[in-house]
This record gives sequence, C-alpha cells and structure tokens, in this order.
Amino acid sequence: MAVYRLITSPLEGKLSDFRESVRLIKVDETKWESYWDKLVNQYHYLGYDWQFGRRVKYMICLGERIIGAIGFCSAVYQLGPRDRYIGWDDRTRIALLPHLVNNNRYLILPFVKIRNLASHVLSYSLKQLVIDWKRQYDVDLYMVETFVDRGKYKGTCYQAANWVCLGTTKGYGKQGDSFVYHGEPKDIYARVINRRFAGQFRPDANRLNPEREELIAMINGIPMWTPSLIKRMGLPEVIAKGVEGFSEVLADHLLRYMPYLGRKEHRGHLLTQIKGRLSDLDRKSNEPIALAFTGADGVRNLGNFMKTDLWDDPGMLIEYRKESGERLFEPEGMITGDGCDFPKKGKHSVGVQRQYCGRLGKIDNCQASVMVGYAGAKGYGILDYELYMPESWFEESHTKLRKQNLVPGDLAFKTKNQMLSEMINAITRSGDFQGKYVGVDCSFGMDKAFLDSLPDELIYFADVCYNALVFRERPLIVLPPYSGRGRKPVLLKPEFPPVSVKSLADDDSIPWNEVVLGNGEKGPVIARDKLLRVVEVRENNPGQDVWLYIRRMEDHSIKYSLCNAPSDAPPEDIRKPALMRWAIEQCFRECKEYLGMDHYEVRSWPGWHRHILITLIAHLFVNKLRQQFSVQPRSPGSTPFIEQPVPLDDYLDAYEKFENDERIDLPNIKEFPSNPQQILTIGLVLKLISPFIVKLGAILNEIDYQLKNYADSFASHSKSTMAFYRMSRCEQISPSG
Repeated sequence: MAVYRLITSPLEGKLSDFRESVRLIKVDETKWESYWDKLVNQYHYLGYDWQFGRRVKYMICLGERIIGAIGFCSAVYQLGPRDRYIGWDDRTRIALLPHLVNNNRYLILPFVKIRNLASHVLSYSLKQLVIDWKRQYDVDLYMVETFVDRGKYKGTCYQAANWVCLGTTKGYGKQGDSFVYHGEPKDIYARVINRRFAGQFRPDANRLNPEREELIAMINGIPMWTPSLIKRMGLPEVIAKGVEGFSEVLADHLLRYMPYLGRKEHRGHLLTQIKGRLSDLDRKSNEPIALAFTGADGVRNLGNFMKTDLWDDPGMLIEYRKESGERLFEPEGMITGDGCDFPKKGKHSVGVQRQYCGRLGKIDNCQASVMVGYAGAKGYGILDYELYMPESWFEESHTKLRKQNLVPGDLAFKTKNQMLSEMINAITRSGDFQGKYVGVDCSFGMDKAFLDSLPDELIYFADVCYNALVFRERPLIVLPPYSGRGRKPVLLKPEFPPVSVKSLADDDSIPWNEVVLGNGEKGPVIARDKLLRVVEVRENNPGQDVWLYIRRMEDHSIKYSLCNAPSDAPPEDIRKPALMRWAIEQCFRECKEYLGMDHYEVRSWPGWHRHILITLIAHLFVNKLRQQFSVQPRSPGSTPFIEQPVPLDDYLDAYEKFENDERIDLPNIKEFPSNPQQILTIGLVLKLISPFIVKLGAILNEIDYQLKNYADSFASHSKSTMAFYRMSRCEQISPSG
C-alpha cells in the first residue's frame, strides 16, 4: 500500500523529466480530508474553512510525494458573464445549475516548480471529476468554472488547459446573506466538459460584449412587419424569376472584377468561390466548395487558383475598395481599425505562432491580422486587411518557411499599430474618401504615437484602459518647492499630478447623464454616460485638450474613450461614434459565421490574402441585396425614431405625445424614419438566395414568420422599457421623492 508524504525540499524541472506519474487521490469524506484542509489552509493564499454541501477533493501526488491539492464544489448561483456566455434564461439556469461545479481551490505547493504541471493537473482532474461526481452525487457534469485573482496570477495554466476567460467580477464577496465590496476583482474562467450541453446552448464569448450586441441591434435596423411586407419588398418577383434572375444580379456584381483575372478559366474559379461562400455548405474551404460545385476533378484547380495561379489580386482589392467607397462613404462616417485573429494548428502556415488570440481570449497558436472597416448611415464593410507577420518569421530559422509560403521577398517587419496607421492613411488619401471619425480599441488608443500618425482631418474616438491618466484641468508647469533636504529640484513638473480615468468615473460629484443613443431591435438604446473636457498626459506632462467619454454598460462594466473633437463640439458628436466603432466587429462576425472567412485551409501568403478578398466580395454582394430590399416605413412603430443621440427626458416627453397620437415637435425625434430601412439581416438574405445556390425550397413563409417575430419582440420590449423609465421619472418628481 502506497504511503504519501509531504516533503518540503525543492522539486524543479519539466514534467517529462520525472519517471513517476501524477496521481489524484480522492480524500473527501475520508480520514485524509482534514489533512487536505490543513494543507490548503496553510499554503493557499485564501486559506480554507470547513465547507458544507457537495464537494470533491483531490490530493495531487507525484509518485508517493504530495505536491499539491485541488478541490471542487457547487457552482455560484448567479454569475452574469457565465450566464451570458451560456445563453440560458433564469428558469433554465436554476434547473441545470446542479450540473455545474466550481474549482474553488487549486494549490501547487510553493517548493514545487515543475513546468507544465499545473495545466496537466487541470486537464487530468476534469476527467476524473466527471467520473467521481457522477458516482458520488448521481449528477452528470456539464461545465466547470473558477475565479483567478488577477492581482496575483495571470491564469496561464487555465488558458493552457483550454479554459475560456469570461470577464471579470465586480469585486464583491458574499458574507452571510449579503455581498460586501472587497475591491479585488477576479477573472472568471470556464470550460464546457459535456458535448451535449455545448451543442444545446452553443456557449459563445461574443455574448459577453454588451456594447457589441447593441451595435448589432442598431445595424440590423428597426424590426417591422406587415402582412404585405414581403410583396412590397419584391421578393415574390425575385423568386418567380428563378435562377435566371439571380444569375443576372450576381453577374452584374462580379463583372467589374473580371479584368483582374488571368486565364479564361479563372472566371469560373472565382464564380465557384463566390457561390460557395453564399451557399449553405457547413464548411466553406476550397475542397468542400469544389466538390459541391465542380466535382472531385476541380479540387486541385481551385487550390491552384487560390495559391499559385497568376492573377491581379492587389488590383482586385483596389477595385473592391473603390466600389465599397461608392456605396458607403458619407461625410459623417467612421473609418475603423481592429485586429482579427484566426486560431490555427501546426507551425507551417504563414505567420502562425503562439501569440495572443483575440477570438480565444488567450495566448495560443494563431494567425493575426489587421483590418480596416467603415461605418456610416449607408451601411458598413471592411476596406483593407493584411496578415501580421511576427518578428520571428523574419529570422534565419524561418527562411525555408517564408519561401514555401511565397512570402514577398521585400516584406519587412511592422507592428500592428504601424500596419493600421499606414492602411488608414492610404485610404484617406484616396480621392473619393469621405468621413469624419476614426475609431480604434485600447490596444491602439493607448499608443500616443499611433494617434499622432492619424490624418489631421479626422476626429479620433479611441478606447483607453481604466488606468489611463489625464489631467482634470490644465496644470501650470512649475519648479517643485525645495524640501530643504538633498539636491534642489531643477526639472519643471506639473503643479498637480494626473488622475486615472477610472477615478473620474467613480467621482460622485460628476453626475451621470441618461441619454438615448439610437434605436435597436429591442427598442431605444438607453445609456448612462459622463462627458468631460480633460487634458491628455504626454510623458508626465500635459498634452492637448481632449474629450473623455465614460459609459456605464448594462452589466455595470465601464468603457473609457478619448476623443479629440473641438471644444465646442455638441454632445451628440461625441456620443454618436461610441457605437459606430463596433461595426467592424459586426463585419468579422458576419464574414466568419456566414461566409467562411475562417474556414480556409491554405498556408501561403497569397492563399490567405485571396481567401479574405473573395470573402469580402461576397459580403459586399449580400449588403447590396440588403440595400435593394430596404423598406420605407409608412406608419409609426412602437416608439419614436431618432437619428442621433438625445436626452432621455426629451425622449420620454416625445413618447408621451407618441402614445396620445399627438404631433412630436422635439428636435431629432420623429414618429418614424424618413429613410428606407434595411430590415433583412445577412442571415435572412442568405436564406433568400440559397435556393439559387444549392437547393430549391419554399422559404418566403419562414422569412415572413421571422420578420413578424422580430417586430413583435421590438414592440413588446419597447413598451416595457418606456413603462420602466416613465415610472422612474414619476418617482423622482413626486413630493415624497
């Protein structure tokens, strides 16, 4: 019988260096449980008290030596990021919560320094936990969660074990029946361990960004439906014309790209690729598309077309950008920039390496790219893109891979910020460009050199981190007073230090504003924000005067942005771009979810860029159809319509008149839109054209049904939202209030 001992001498090396295997010894409800409790209480930074309820505890051993401990208990009753990630409602959560567990303690003893041990134990323990939890409690496990103190740990072992970071807690802990703020937010990690559960709910990290979801709702337009809507859109006529009518529309779209192809057969290859992207194929890479549209003999030809065949894809990209600009550019538009990452296995695809992958939320094997988008009143789209080549790919060790993947010989290393700056400046220098704003996230917004490189004629709206520093007002630059000890000061400094943008959000003396930013698919989008004039910090000294925009989201998280709009800019000019920047995220989602942008199975530099280009040409075609089937509203909906942000009080006054069938005479608020609305989402457009791509079928009834559901949901949510805010206003002005 094995005897397990605690030895405090150092134990170092790689996991593969040790002959002994890692073992998990289940100790709960045994005489060893008290020893587990004492060990964790002594060495874990949180300590450990006796715990009631369901639990499973393992002692971690290497051979016969105790090297750590890990424990699991029932999951947290309510956790916003986790519940949004899963996508379940309250009733479902209560019913299925027993199938979730929490990794409440994980300890590798401080004198054990074995590389890869922590992630190995995590993976191993989940396999054993599924068996033991079922045996002990007769419950199948679906998902595991945990909390990582971000001030002490980076969560590297959880990332390496394929756990997903869902966000951050708000810094509260439960004491008795109430929650107390302890000021130590923790990262939330989770991993789904049941395939049936994953298939039923399809957990999605995209649900964790409420600002992005609001933009999706606004882009999709106001839901509307009438019994004759399908006829007014002309859909029956399109169906009646059949394949011939659709072929004409698609041919017109592709005609301007034909001059950039090489041989005659290239036209067929481009058409095959576009039809594959628009189809209902589950996988939209070269082989499935070729098999579906040309047969097995076409697989190699289509692969050569994407990699080695000679045709002018740079010229085609310029033509695509020109056509996109013709359809999108307008004076109030925003050019946007962001990174778009693609998880990738192996080491031989161009530009791949272990690096931060935004899609996974962790460091993993992936290809990274930088893309430029555009958003405005006419729509949205991606204008330019380029694959990011890590610096290691320019080293001698990668010479063979660069040659195999046809990387241009004159390509030099550039940071992502340099790439985005060059692309934005190239687009704005084109003669037909129109726009007012440029929007970026905090990875670019925290880079002062990047902001300085942007075109002077554009107003930037740049997200920044919570710890970004600003001066509340412009300080004088003075010589600090001499303290009487040491050397006398000789360097001039600001008369008072800067403050973090988070401290301004927490400052109760600066009131929150309540505004309506726009109309979403669930009614008016209501926000709480602060809008301040501040002075940016440059090398610890004051820089230029800028606007600080602070917005509290529905989940109580806070977004911070700096904007260099003029000091006399009206508030709506600062609030308007707050949502426009996320249009590029909408493009990424549509191109990946519907058009196969991340389905490629190519390794080369030209193969990757050609795949993205064809995806964007297909995306532009779908957006053309969305514009073609726009509908002009003929009667009011459930709530008034706005074209730019307005104060909530003004909107509530307008809603009172709207309900009483009175004329609305408030500025920027109307009974219904004056311009046609794009009510068909990209998913509905692809349903509409799918009979002409792969299969025939009756789909008008389904589209009609979905449009009616959207409209009913919009009306119901709008009325409940207005009732809530009207009641809140009444309580504020009541004599007892």
